Amino acid sequence: MPEIRTNSELPVLLRPDAQVPLHQQIETSIREAIRAGRLPRGSSLPPTRMLAADLGVSRGVVVEAYQQLAAEGYLTSRAGGYTQVAAGTAPPAVSPRPAAGPKPAIARLAGMVNEL
Repeated sequence: MPEIRTNSELPVLLRPDAQVPLHQQIETSIREAIRAGRLPRGSSLPPTRMLAADLGVSRGVVVEAYQQLAAEGYLTSRAGGYTQVAAGTAPPAVSPRPAAGPKPAIARLAGMVNEL
């Protein structure tokens, strides 16, 4: 059964008995809260030490989750500062397909050789 274990305003679901690492569970909870609009753009997240204490995990677990979400564009942070939900547009839920472009030069040259 999922367990909410946080005193901060950030609801995080952790299942210690799950096969999913704790940092990924934290990432998933925060990512879903951002996508659902429960964490609006520009809102501040709790400091890593505070969230780690609230969840009963090491600070490194929370740092890893925050870093991954920052790498994905969901969060922004400053050294010695605070972590916020990114102010830009929401990252796409699914990666867009690359646009169809012209054939590579090698393929065009191969076609020209076949025409000769």
